[in-house]
Amino acid sequence: MDNADLASTVEMEARERILAKHQEKIGVSSLYCRICEDPITEERRKLIVTDLCIECAAMEEKRNRR
Repeated sequence: MDNADLASTVEMEARERILAKHQEKIGVSSLYCRICEDPITEERRKLIVTDLCIECAAMEEKRNRR
């Protein structure tokens, strides 16, 4: 991975964090998962403000624990 790839990855992750924080503030869940683009169930969207389906959220939690 060269410096351009690394910079692109860092920028994308920063953008995703900013968008997630914005959605939390306004209290609107996405209709589709930002990772796999599958629909997020209505039950999940009502319970929490999210932009991840349950499967991708579980993968993100595992990744963030490392």
